[in-house]
Amino acid sequence: MRTRYVDIDDRMEDLADRLRTDPELEQDFLSKYELSWLYHENALEGVVYSGQELATALDGAPLADATFVSALQEIRNHKTALDLVREEALAKKPKLNLTLVKRLYEVLGQGIDGRSVAEFRKDMPLHRAYFHDIAQPPKIQPLLQKLLDACETADFKTAHPIQQAAKLHHGFMQVFPFTENSGRVARLLANLVLFHAGYRLPVIIHATDRQRYYESLRVPEATLRDLTMEALDNALAQAEKLFADAPVRRRKAAR
Repeated sequence: MRTRYVDIDDRMEDLADRLRTDPELEQDFLSKYELSWLYHENALEGVVYSGQELATALDGAPLADATFVSALQEIRNHKTALDLVREEALAKKPKLNLTLVKRLYEVLGQGIDGRSVAEFRKDMPLHRAYFHDIAQPPKIQPLLQKLLDACETADFKTAHPIQQAAKLHHGFMQVFPFTENSGRVARLLANLVLFHAGYRLPVIIHATDRQRYYESLRVPEATLRDLTMEALDNALAQAEKLFADAPVRRRKAAR
């Protein structure tokens, strides 16, 4: 396991160096990667947006099609939440607390009826995308606080960032504090941990792995940790291929 961590860390450092040496390619790559992040994040929740819908939502222009206004708001909120996570990760000691959890939830739900105020769920939803066991409503706040307190312990802080991210992600989903957007908030928190550790790329669990992801929440966190490493490995492989092919594409464009 340690060898896999070292391999990912070394490749992530190499990627950071290559991005710094090619600002133009960096901007293009990270912009496309963020679109992919938004696409797969929503697809995991059963909401599929086209590339055009995502691009339209993010260009900032007013939308003429009233039927898309709600989706537009959700996509823009999600982008704001991604930016917030990157910003929070720059802090010397990011505060993984209830205030941050509620803030992320409220950013995701800004301007959307029933989602703009962070209130823990009061029932056990019968129909939901996730099918693992979740906390009973009276236990949500104490269990969530216990999880966040654990992030301040020496055991957590000395663990590898991938272990930290998987533990926080998995634990949050066992609590499942909100009827809507618990999954999105959990994955934002996990990526905050990785960004703070210096990772340039977030974990993107692809829609094709949706069932594997759901199953990983029904078993101990090691399965989610392995899926996280696999996702990071795939992201790095894509980035490495892009940089390897960049000189060829530039030569063709110059002709």
